[in-house]
Amino acid sequence: MSLAALSSSSVKPGLTNRTRRGPTFVLALVAVVTLLTGCSSTADGDTGAPGKPLQLRLVLSFVEGSCSAPALTSDGAATVCDRAGTITYELAPVLGVITPDSVALSEDQGSPLSVSLGLNDADIVTFGDVSRGALNKNLAIVLDGRVLTAPLVQDALTTSPLTLAFATAAETKQVAADLGGTATP
Repeated sequence: MSLAALSSSSVKPGLTNRTRRGPTFVLALVAVVTLLTGCSSTADGDTGAPGKPLQLRLVLSFVEGSCSAPALTSDGAATVCDRAGTITYELAPVLGVITPDSVALSEDQGSPLSVSLGLNDADIVTFGDVSRGALNKNLAIVLDGRVLTAPLVQDALTTSPLTLAFATAAETKQVAADLGGTATP
């Protein structure tokens, strides 16, 4: 996954200078996972089921290329891969954990497809505090010991739902299933 900007005031991906270049850049730009805020409309048939816990960690550094680091098993600083095994991250210890109250496929903000994460009041406060402390830094969102996305935080995010936007239906459905929201076909 490429790195994207995280902002409550903007829904544009806002890729940083530290992202991929060349022919894969265009594909990465299309497939970028971006966190957005705002209202979303749930697609028919989605369960809106509770999601899995997501760790929030600062990115200390990263290197693009094949990654074979094991999945995270502790809350301390560690080396880990993204879900695709294409980026190796050095992550700081866990800053917080959020567990979505609901995970649902949605079509939102003009994205082809997205996954909407509903957060309870305590998780909104946690995410707001962590994102406020991570301004102008990349914040890794870790699912099942792998980096789901690592956006550049531009503003503190203090509202729910959060929306993960994807370029393809297959990727969107897979992430929703992995988060515990819906099953893949």
